[in-house]
Amino acid sequence: MKSEKQILNFAKKIINEEIIALSKINKHLNKNFSKAVNLINNSKGNIVFSGVGKSKLILEKTCGTFSSLGISSYILDPNQASHGSLGNLQKNDTLIIASNSGNTNELLSIFKFAKKYKIKIIGISSNSKSQLFKNSDVNIIYSKVKEAGDKNFKLVPTSSTIALAAIGDALAISVAKLRNFKIREFGETHPSGSIGKSLTPIKELLITGKKIPYINSNASFSEVLSAIASNRLGCVLIKDKNSKKLSIITDGDTARASTKNLYFSKFKARDFMTKNPKYIDEMTLAPDALSIMNDKRITILLVKSKGVFKGLVSIHSIIEFLEK
Repeated sequence: MKSEKQILNFAKKIINEEIIALSKINKHLNKNFSKAVNLINNSKGNIVFSGVGKSKLILEKTCGTFSSLGISSYILDPNQASHGSLGNLQKNDTLIIASNSGNTNELLSIFKFAKKYKIKIIGISSNSKSQLFKNSDVNIIYSKVKEAGDKNFKLVPTSSTIALAAIGDALAISVAKLRNFKIREFGETHPSGSIGKSLTPIKELLITGKKIPYINSNASFSEVLSAIASNRLGCVLIKDKNSKKLSIITDGDTARASTKNLYFSKFKARDFMTKNPKYIDEMTLAPDALSIMNDKRITILLVKSKGVFKGLVSIHSIIEFLEK
């Protein structure tokens, strides 16, 4: 296999065989999967993952997914379990143990400990006659799959690890769905990086207090221009003493007024202000607010919480925040 075409064809063969394996797994999921989800959801303690070799590596990823969704979890290394780590297990914990064969010797000490303290076990395996199957309270049995590649690679975990990863993802997302997980909760566990920024509520970027310019509806056109020029927001809010309602004038409004009417200099603020400006809730995510601005072709949004005005957010501040 020397040519680029041969390499690509072999790579596609591997991926296609893994797709077939996933399809096979999907068809054989049954009510035991639902039982496992309910067992995890009702657990009063940690979700503890354990496996050996490649299974352990995949479960580390699954454990990370559980944690990121607010489901308390950790990895129990079977090799360390019989040397003291079993002490981390508590009666209210739930074990998720994965083993393709289900007969991994390193798991025996965990089985005995779990049985003694009545700790529930969810077993994930391809072997319904294994020790894992016999010791589990709920079994997710997947059909044996062909490892990807030719006969030289039939012992290399490929399709089987992809299957385990998919089952782990399905468990995590299903439990999170039962718990009414909201996307902003994901932001709380991912405060840094691009994910954290994309899940930041707009209340974190608010312009408030004295930074917001106000005038009344009787202000002259020149006063409007002066108020807008006094800040970098490109707008001014209109608020009269006897009214709780806010209106807005942007620099775009002043430009349109000056080009459409010869007598614009005699205008009062009330003559060209926007009486029903666009509001968003303070928990709106930053990218969603940016999308609203682009759709409406506006650069400023008023922000409220439970019907109460909280401040402004500008398109420039959102873009600057997201691009940092």
